[in-house]
Amino acid sequence: MTGIPYLTWRYLRHRPLKSLLLTFAVALMIFLPLGVQTFVNESTRVLQNRAVTTPLLIGPKGSAIDLTLASLYFLPQQLEPVKYLTYKQIRALRQGTVIPLHTRFTAGDSPLVGTSLSYFEERQLKISDGRLFTRLGDCVLGADVATERDLKVGDHVISSPENVFDLAGVYPLKMRVAGILAPAHSPDDQAVFVDLKTAWIIEGIAHGHEDLAKPEAAEAVLERDGKNIAANASLREFTEVTDDNIASFHFHGNENDYPITSLLVFPTSEKSRALLLGRYETSTATAQIVIPAVSVRQLLDTLFSTKDLVFYGFLALAAASGLMLLIIFSLSLRLRERELSTYRKIGISRGRLAAIKIADLLVIMIAGAILAAAALAVTKSLAETLIPRLL
Repeated sequence: MTGIPYLTWRYLRHRPLKSLLLTFAVALMIFLPLGVQTFVNESTRVLQNRAVTTPLLIGPKGSAIDLTLASLYFLPQQLEPVKYLTYKQIRALRQGTVIPLHTRFTAGDSPLVGTSLSYFEERQLKISDGRLFTRLGDCVLGADVATERDLKVGDHVISSPENVFDLAGVYPLKMRVAGILAPAHSPDDQAVFVDLKTAWIIEGIAHGHEDLAKPEAAEAVLERDGKNIAANASLREFTEVTDDNIASFHFHGNENDYPITSLLVFPTSEKSRALLLGRYETSTATAQIVIPAVSVRQLLDTLFSTKDLVFYGFLALAAASGLMLLIIFSLSLRLRERELSTYRKIGISRGRLAAIKIADLLVIMIAGAILAAAALAVTKSLAETLIPRLL
């Protein structure tokens, strides 16, 4: 390396701290306005993709946005449940695929989603290890859950109680990991999936316990009346479903009244979609039907209502930073006056002298632009996973 490139390299190397600081300043000047725009655009795309792939959503009356967040992104919301009877009624219409969701509970920091096997088919989720749940007490992990907790097939996950101070509440359920999903780059990666009946066990609607007819359970018997046996509080309930005790698990109450959070509906045609929408337009409807794409659009309008203000604010900041950089380079040239005077005395032409003056500026600008481009690429890739968590 000779000539102007050599002189520029030696000059920048002679002042490494100044060169690095100016490079980072240029990178920030470029990145801040473009980064905001990139993050907003990528976030919009990610959120809308999830909503567009869910044509209709049925759930309790109230906030359509809260219902959408709970059902599509598994974010905890204070929603009244709908009855399982609603699922039966919609499925009986045969207007499309209907998938129940139960998203009330968590397993640690991960949402616990009770659903059916049709969910994995409609979402096009693939198993990377193991299989889907086929038994009470089994669960399937999203890719991120398995990676972050270092879990594999055959390990166990424990459901989290809603209130650790509720001593009379339902015991946490120890669930066997039946399978692990391949990365989907969606909220499904952060979820733990179980069968709807397993979610109802956690809800306390179903439970398994010792056989009261056996002699070893005599201390738990409160009263016997023919075939009916009443137990006292000492009766031991099972907190894990195994092959040995699965037959003891049973449900109480009317199945039609069992709670679910919402229903994902995938109509078979536009006619089916119109019929379903019309079914819930009456004032006597006990639930509401939501178009997730519309709800997400409203959410985005709320979240990013100030995006233009922020963008122009950073743009003004970038312009001010650019002016400051020009001042710094001007002062730098004044400090290099003795060096430049030497170049004139040894006969360097005016054109080459001008090239020496702007060479270090160009190198710093190019390096800053490359650094900003790398930061923009990282921002774009992270937005896909960050947005559901930031919500």
